[in-house]
Amino acid sequence: MKIKLLSLFMAVILVTGTFANTIAFAEEKEGTVPETTTETTTAASSENTTEKEDGISKEEAQKTLEDQQAELQKNLEEAEKKLAQLEKNSKGTAEYIDTLDQKIGYINEQLTILEEQNISIQADIDELMPTIEKNEQELDKLSKELDKTKEELEQLEEKFQSVYDAYCIRLRVMYISGDFNILTALMTCKDISSLLTRYEMIRSVSKSDAELMQEVQEQTEQIISKKDGLDEQAAKYESTKATLDSQKESLQTKQKTIENNSEQIAAKKATLATDRAESDRMLAELTAKNKQYTEFRNEDSELIEAVENEIQALISGLKSPEEVTTAVSSGKHESSAPIITDSDVYSKSNAVLNMTYPIPGHTSISAGYPNYSSGQYHGGIDFPCPTGSKVVAAQKGIVITVKRLDYSYGYYVMIYHGTDAKGRSVVTLYAHNSSILVSVGDTVKKGQQIAKSGSTGNSTGPHCHFELRFDGTRVNPKNYLG
Repeated sequence: MKIKLLSLFMAVILVTGTFANTIAFAEEKEGTVPETTTETTTAASSENTTEKEDGISKEEAQKTLEDQQAELQKNLEEAEKKLAQLEKNSKGTAEYIDTLDQKIGYINEQLTILEEQNISIQADIDELMPTIEKNEQELDKLSKELDKTKEELEQLEEKFQSVYDAYCIRLRVMYISGDFNILTALMTCKDISSLLTRYEMIRSVSKSDAELMQEVQEQTEQIISKKDGLDEQAAKYESTKATLDSQKESLQTKQKTIENNSEQIAAKKATLATDRAESDRMLAELTAKNKQYTEFRNEDSELIEAVENEIQALISGLKSPEEVTTAVSSGKHESSAPIITDSDVYSKSNAVLNMTYPIPGHTSISAGYPNYSSGQYHGGIDFPCPTGSKVVAAQKGIVITVKRLDYSYGYYVMIYHGTDAKGRSVVTLYAHNSSILVSVGDTVKKGQQIAKSGSTGNSTGPHCHFELRFDGTRVNPKNYLG
């Protein structure tokens, strides 16, 4: 009897413990998933905030550029308004032409900004394209991994469902049977042999229940782990997709901006061509009427730059009288370098700055230094004179270049006069001649004729464009003529 009671007590403890573990396990696992979801959402929210901050910075940079364009547009509209007022009674006058040239200047500035903006945007696009392509590949890879994980999860859930159904059936049977039936089964044993047999059966069933519970637990852990992985993959996929969508939207915006800018550039260039032709035509008529000839103000900037670069290269390669004298005395004189003496040019003397007018008898100026009346840069002074007038050297020196162009300075001469008291090289330039009477390397005296005046190159009529340069930098020649 004591053995039967002991066996019964052990069976009750075994079954009760099994149920307790099962319930605790189920409660523990059910509370796990929501925490992971919350963390993922928080991370995504933080990421979106960062992107938003970056966007504000770009908007501010764009705002600065828009302000510059707005200011230019305002100036352009004011110039057009003034032109409309002048057109009624003062079209073709110097004031009208100057205002038209100001309008042309504003359009040029707008073109520069638009073209530079297009270059900058295109650089952004070139940098963005590989990143978009990389993210597209990454998104495709994540999509495949996500599909695979979903499929594996579905298989796990199907497998789990069959085990879980069996587990639930077993729980219902145990609940219906209750502890009374188990006790009855043990108490009604006729002998110890029957007791032990039934006990073994109960223990076997309990073991089977435990194994079933263990299988449920393992499969539940696998499902939860797989779901966690799926959530992470889904979060990464959504993050990558959001980034890609943002990049594509940015790309479309940049491409649209380039298209809009290009349309504006084309329209402004058409307006520019018309306005330049109108300005040149009216300036030619005006200067012909008052005989105050000068240069057209709308020459190709690339041609001007090319000529200037050539002049700067020539001047920077000049040897001062001091350098040549030192080279000769030391026996290092180069056969290709001209032999310069104090009788040819000045050496550290301000006497070089006492110059004569380049067109004897013609001292009136049609365009001064450093600007035309429109405000556009003018690097010298213009002396109107009849074609064929005598052009003379403003000071003694050596001819360093003779050019015959059909643009820019036209037929022009440059003379090197030596150095002033500060050691600066002094060079003069005489442009728009009809013919040139000297050659490179010729030594000329002050007042000696070097050319005949004309209207070659960029010129509205016969005049002499005269420049003075110290170490290549243009200065006001009028301050040194007398």
